[in-house]
Amino acid sequence: MRKLVLTVAVAFVAVIGGIVAVKSFESIGQGEVGVVWTMAHGVEDETLSPGIHFINPMAKVKRYPVSQQQLVFSNNPGDYNEEDHPDWHVDAPADGGMVKLNMTINYNFIPDRVTDIYERFNGMNGETIVENMVQNSIMAYVKEVTPKFTVMDIYSDKRAEVSSEITKYLNSKLNDEYGINVSSALIIDVQLDETLMQKVQAKEQAKQDAEKAELDKQTAIAQGEANKAKAEAEAEVKRINAEVAAEQTRIAAEAEADANNTINSSITDNLIRLKEAEARLQHGWVTVQGANTVVTGATE
Repeated sequence: MRKLVLTVAVAFVAVIGGIVAVKSFESIGQGEVGVVWTMAHGVEDETLSPGIHFINPMAKVKRYPVSQQQLVFSNNPGDYNEEDHPDWHVDAPADGGMVKLNMTINYNFIPDRVTDIYERFNGMNGETIVENMVQNSIMAYVKEVTPKFTVMDIYSDKRAEVSSEITKYLNSKLNDEYGINVSSALIIDVQLDETLMQKVQAKEQAKQDAEKAELDKQTAIAQGEANKAKAEAEAEVKRINAEVAAEQTRIAAEAEADANNTINSSITDNLIRLKEAEARLQHGWVTVQGANTVVTGATE
């Protein structure tokens, strides 16, 4: 009987020892840190890094993600890679109406802040804080930013700027309240009600019409300038051709005049008498001189 009792006691102690041993090892996943709390010391300053750690079996460990995490706010299950998902889009006010925003928020807990956050929120782990508090805060803070922009800004023209403003605002707010850094808040889709959509489409059409009219105007101006340049070029060619023709005529006239002058200057009295003498010798011409007349004729 004593052997049986001893065996049972040893087995009990072994089981308890096994349980204690198991509870003395804590595994922290990649991208996480663990905050340790004990009855004797409260929250320990040193956090647990990724890996397996031997700790006081009576200690409590809460995990906080310090690598980038993502929150999705959407009414499209595909954004969650699921076939069905609750509608978590953000109904945000804007200048001119309400818009439905589907967004992704990329965030992480700041490693140096997690022990303070543990104490502030009574030992909640990071996941619980995000699900119960941070998500609601994000929706509220987004609604504080969007009224600065018009519906058209958010829907099309300045979506990137709106995302940037939301990112900065969330980062300032969540950093202080929850020890969370927001690396980006991206608008992935904007949805409008039917009335607003019609107004936006009408405005877009008017904008496109105005852009087309301006393009047509600029095209007409360009064509007019081209036609003017062509006409001026043709007129310049005609002017140059006329000047060339006039110059050619002048040169020809000057050449002819020079030739005539050369000929005229070469006909002297001596040349005339010489030619007459040659003619008399060749044709038998004679010259009869009267009182006031000189007659030249051929002889038989």
